[in-house]
Amino acid sequence: MRLILFPPALLTDLGTNTPIFARHLKPGGWIEFQEIDHFPYSQDGELAADNPIRLYWSHIHAALRSINVQVNNAPRLASLMRSAGFVNVTERIYFTPIGPWPHNKQLREVGMYWRTVLIEGLEAIALRPFTKVLGWRTEEIEAFLAEVKEAYMDPRTRAYMPFYIVYGQKPMTVE
Repeated sequence: MRLILFPPALLTDLGTNTPIFARHLKPGGWIEFQEIDHFPYSQDGELAADNPIRLYWSHIHAALRSINVQVNNAPRLASLMRSAGFVNVTERIYFTPIGPWPHNKQLREVGMYWRTVLIEGLEAIALRPFTKVLGWRTEEIEAFLAEVKEAYMDPRTRAYMPFYIVYGQKPMTVE
C-alpha cells in the first residue's frame, strides 16, 4: 500500500531539517509523490525568452524564491527520497501537454483540460506574488495575463509540463 502526499512543498521539518515523510512512515512502508513541474517546456525546443507563458512562470518562480518558498520540487523528489535513506526509489516522468496539439487522442484531451486549468488559475496564482512581491499594479497584471491567455490559446504553442511520479520504500532498518 502506498501513502500519497500532495503537495511535497513542505518536505522537511524546518527545525530539524529532517524529511517529515520519513518520520511518519513505518519501516518497510512505501510513499508516493505525484507532482507537476510548473515550468513550461516546448516540444519544439525552448520557449522563446519573451514568450508570455515562459515569462509568467519565470516571474512566479522568482517571486516565490525571493520569499523563500520552494519551487520546482518535482525534479528533486527522487534525490530527496534517496538522501533521506529511502530504497527502491523509482521515478517516472510523464508528458503533460498544454493545449490540444498532440496527435494522440488521449494526450490531446489531457492537453485541453490542462490548458483550461492553467488559464483558469492564472489570476489566482499571480495576484499575490505579482502585487506584494514584485510590486506590479493590478492594471499591469491584467494586461500581462491577457497576453499569457492569448499565448496559451495560440495553436503554434506546443508546450508541456513534466509530471513526476516518484515512490520509494523506507528501509526495514536504519543504517
